[in-house]
Amino acid sequence: MTTVATTATTFTTWPTPFYQADLTAQDGPGLGADTVREMNEQLRTLILDAEKGQPEYTFGVIGAQKSSLDILRWNHPAVNWLRGQILAAIRALTLDCLSDNEELATKVFEKSEIIAEGWAVVYHNGGSHRQHTHHDSVFSGTYYIETGGVGPEAGLLQLLDPRPAAVARRASPGVYGVLPKPGILVGFPSWLPHSVKATLNEGGTRICIAWNAAFKTTEALS
Repeated sequence: MTTVATTATTFTTWPTPFYQADLTAQDGPGLGADTVREMNEQLRTLILDAEKGQPEYTFGVIGAQKSSLDILRWNHPAVNWLRGQILAAIRALTLDCLSDNEELATKVFEKSEIIAEGWAVVYHNGGSHRQHTHHDSVFSGTYYIETGGVGPEAGLLQLLDPRPAAVARRASPGVYGVLPKPGILVGFPSWLPHSVKATLNEGGTRICIAWNAAFKTTEALS
């Protein structure tokens, strides 16, 4: 989109959407503290049982282990529930990004298939994740199941300002920290750099499910 200013004006360019939902605090089918607690218990059992029989995937992480990328395809009620919550996040992010073109936003969902993948990450004492971005996807995010070892200065999800010049000139704090807690679901553009600060030593286990999403469109959206 090209903007031609004919009068003095102020506007914001290159905004970065960020989605955060506390599913324990929401009302409605499949929401609320009791439902989240039950789903998290089931997801925790699934993930830890699977961890025992899987090869160790440790790319990018220190003191942590990743599962294979097929967790959202597992046939289980708790996984089905989580998949629905992630789809809600994808829809909200898409509508935010296309807020100036509601017609196009509608066509994206009507004419596109959402391709999503997810994987569990189990952080043990002092576990962390190096700074990274996600390729071949539009949105990425995390759902938190267990947050042992997390504190004001430990285990945070760190979102980094992607504008190096703004950080260098101190026009930005540089990092936005998210304090995880069970039942929190977050989402953001996949190009946004992010990392996980080291958890506390002897603080317990931090378990989350990370996800990516992309759109597969078979016809023109125009």
